[in-house]
Amino acid sequence: MINNKFAVKASLFTLILALFAIGTYAAVAVMKKNVPSVVKTSTTYYYNGPSTNLSTNVMDPTNWSPSQNSSFTCGQPTDIPCSLDVPSDQSIDEHLDDLGSLSAVQSAAPSRRSK
Repeated sequence: MINNKFAVKASLFTLILALFAIGTYAAVAVMKKNVPSVVKTSTTYYYNGPSTNLSTNVMDPTNWSPSQNSSFTCGQPTDIPCSLDVPSDQSIDEHLDDLGSLSAVQSAAPSRRSK
């Protein structure tokens, strides 16, 4: 009789431990799924420089601004980049340096500007 009670208590203890382990595992799995991801923001800069000598003027950070010159429009069939999205952890100078060339800026620019 004593062995039978001991076996029942041991079985119940093992069952409780197993349920506790499963519950802990499930809670950790749910918490991992709900970790918010860090979203990098960016600033859009517009090319407001001249439409000549693009290889030099496009790479000059002083020709870029967070506001677009009202005399220019985006979405035109030219080779002149209209805008660039610059990551929040970079300045326009750093972003242009990272891109390194007119062709890289043109590839990164989502649209083209009017002349």
